[in-house]
Amino acid sequence: MQVLVCGAGQVGFNIARYLAMENNDVTVVDQSPELVRRISDSLDVKGIVGHASHPDVLERAGAGATDIIIAVTQADEVNMMACQVAHSLF
Repeated sequence: MQVLVCGAGQVGFNIARYLAMENNDVTVVDQSPELVRRISDSLDVKGIVGHASHPDVLERAGAGATDIIIAVTQADEVNMMACQVAHSLF
């Protein structure tokens, strides 16, 4: 299954870790290059630096081909917008 996780903090990291261990194809998006680097170096996931609610970032992350999007950034507004944008465009 292809999964897009928006947010590479503690919650996003653990979700990505669990899904990667279950042999899912996981991509993680976060604004912090440091968090994206940490998650990419520690887990078998693809990391994208960018704002999770921007359509071009979602497209780069492969939102059109994902089976599920999980939005767990620190901002509820970003989580809602990321899901709405992905639903509307992809």
